[in-house]
Amino acid sequence: MSKVSFTSKRAPIHHYVLAVILGAILTITVALLVGASNPGDFWLAAGIGALCAAYPAMSLGIKVFVSRHTVTRDQHGEQSVELQWMRQAGAGAFLDVLVATIVVALVLAVGRFEIEALPVLLGLVALSALDAGLRYLAIRHRALK
Repeated sequence: MSKVSFTSKRAPIHHYVLAVILGAILTITVALLVGASNPGDFWLAAGIGALCAAYPAMSLGIKVFVSRHTVTRDQHGEQSVELQWMRQAGAGAFLDVLVATIVVALVLAVGRFEIEALPVLLGLVALSALDAGLRYLAIRHRALK
């Protein structure tokens, strides 16, 4: 996650054309796949698939063909304080989720409880996101105090 700065340089015209061509090919491919998965409403499904895929496909085309000419990477972006805070929060959250997983597994094994895996996995995902977010906020608050 390095910082970027935008310059006034422009990419060659053929790179913009290649970006649009790649975006169009990817959009059409997704539209055909979505349409083929719904043969009863092929055109409606294909249209919805195309609408959903157009922006990401064009963005990918621009990232691949244009951005290397127009975006300059910050040489010291990896040393940002926010990135250090995120790494600390992620490391702490990982350990919390690991311990929580071990405790839950032991409780389920010893108690011989049978529950479905999906709610447990969704709970772990929610726990990890909440834990990392709260840890980041706490680290940020302490640093800015």
